[in-house]
This record gives sequence, C-alpha cells and structure tokens, in this order.
Amino acid sequence: MEDRLVQVRLREGRKPQRYFLPDEYDVSIGDWVVVHDEDEEDLGTVTAKPVALPLEWEDVELSEVTGQPNAEEIEKTLKLRGEREPEAIKIAYAKVRERDLDIKLVQAQYYQRSNKMKFHFTSENRIDFRDLVKDLAHEFHARIEMRQIGVRDAAGVAGGYGLCGQELCCSRFLKGFDPITIRMAKDQFLALNPSKISGCCGRLLCCLKYEHDTYIDAKKRFPKLGATTRYEDKHGKVTGVNIIKETVTLLSESNMFEISLEEYKNLNPAWRGPARGKPSEGEHAQSLETKPEEITVETSEENKPQESDDNLNEMETKEKSETGSAPTDSSDKPKRRRRRRRRPKTGDN
Repeated sequence: MEDRLVQVRLREGRKPQRYFLPDEYDVSIGDWVVVHDEDEEDLGTVTAKPVALPLEWEDVELSEVTGQPNAEEIEKTLKLRGEREPEAIKIAYAKVRERDLDIKLVQAQYYQRSNKMKFHFTSENRIDFRDLVKDLAHEFHARIEMRQIGVRDAAGVAGGYGLCGQELCCSRFLKGFDPITIRMAKDQFLALNPSKISGCCGRLLCCLKYEHDTYIDAKKRFPKLGATTRYEDKHGKVTGVNIIKETVTLLSESNMFEISLEEYKNLNPAWRGPARGKPSEGEHAQSLETKPEEITVETSEENKPQESDDNLNEMETKEKSETGSAPTDSSDKPKRRRRRRRRPKTGDN
C-alpha cells in the first residue's frame, strides 16, 4: 500500500491538519487516531478520506499518525475534554485573580499520555506567570505550560460563527493572518460601521482581503467619484458606483439617477483614454502616417520655442565655468582704455 495523507481534527473549533498516514493503518472518516501535536501525543478524529501522497508533498515534513486508540482511551479522552478542561479554566481564573494578573484565559488542553496541561491566554502586556505556573502545577498535579497568543489566534482557538453564519475562517482553514486595513473596506464601498466590518476578535474582518484585488481591478473600468458628465441635457456628477450591478449613480439638479456602465460610456466616449505609454491602434496608425511629414517640415527661427530663463542661466553658467578667465573678444590685441580729458574751468571776467 502506498503512502497517504489524512486530515485530522484534534479538537472542536480547530481547523483540520494534514498528517502522514503509514500504510499499516486503515482509517476512515470519523475514526480516532493518535498523532503528534507539538511534541505531544494527542487524539483526534479523521475528517476526510485518506488520499495518495502527491509528488509535491514528498519533501514536506509532516507529523504522522502513530497509532489508533482503544475504546477505553477514547472514552477517557472525551470525559477529560468535556469535564476536566472546562473545570480547569474556572480554577485557573481563580488563581489569576489571586495573583492579580491582567490576562484572559482562552483554552485549556490536557494531554493524558504525557500528563501535561497547556493554557492559552491573551494579554496586552508581557506577564510574569512563574508563580501562577507553580500554583497550577500544585493544583492539577501535572506539567503546566502557559502560552500567550494574539486576539486573532484566540478567536481561532475558541471557535465560533461569523456574521455570514458560517464557522470562523481562522478556525476552519486559515493558516496565517494577512494585514487588514480600513482602506480595503473603502475600496469595496462598505459602510464603515465597526459592527459590520469587525469580527469576533474585535479586529477587521479577514474576509476583506479575499476580494480586495478583484475590486481594485474592477474599479479601473468605472469613472471616479466626482467626475462630471451631461445627462438628459443637464449637468451631472458621479456620486457612486455599483461594481456588482455595473451601474453608475449620477446627481443632477438634486435628482439621483442610476444608469448602466455601458450607457455612461456612450454618454462619455472619451471619459478615459488608453493607458499612458500604450497608444491605441488608431493613434498608432495615425502616428505612422504623419511621421514622414514631420521629418520633412522645417521649423523657422521665429517658430522655434524659446528656452526658459532657467535653462539660459544654466547654460550661461556652464559656459563661464568652461571658459574660465579667457577673454570673450576673438581678437588677440588688448583693448586700450580711453582717458577722458578734463575741460578747463572758465571763470567770469
């Protein structure tokens, strides 16, 4: 049997991960398997049918399925995740309040095979939780690990549903977080209402990134807001565009009109010319026809464009620097200075 890939979801609310499935195991959707999760063995369920290992995945380092648990271990795991982990959050919160720490616990995970408990938390500052770890280790009699994560990661770990009614992208399939800006919402003509463009984490929706490039490309075919035109023999101004419906909204004498993009182009055939540096075919053909005539035409001295004062001054400065102290007169003879004769003063007799 050839090597295969299998998708395993370790816990509810977490996105499935791909694991290498050795040929000695035969699993199907819904079966429990044992995998390595961050150097710890954990149990998860198979969410997709195993597939053959693609060639491009042969050099990728993946964790592998290490075994299949028995019914007793599965029952114990379900009990720990359903009872002990939620109870651990409550106990840990009590310890946090005693220590007066500014942290928010997100999730507790218990690894029964290694007797280890991991807590995920969020905080705006760096936290010294060494004393808290000692208290938790004494309470649970297990190795304790505290891991600080961001608010977006916290939403992915906790899970939930978004405004669209579907499971959160960060807990379903996202592997990383791209920077999201308010400019993306403006480019898509969305209402800048925080409750509409923010997710469960309180940050801007990750899905604003999905169609941003499409909107940027589509906006190039539409007129800019504020452009003027003539509609029904009246002066009109573009106040909005609808990329989905491909319409343009005009304001004309306190009246709003919505026309199609094609109609706007017919009203304004030259509202947008070709891209700079890329002339149209007609312009290119016209330039080829007029090129010989332009070469044969001579420009008179009177029609030549006069150089600006700055260019003249620059040329004059350059010329002086090149000539230095050389005389400007072409003759080699030095000029003679003429002495003015003083007229004698004549007095009245």
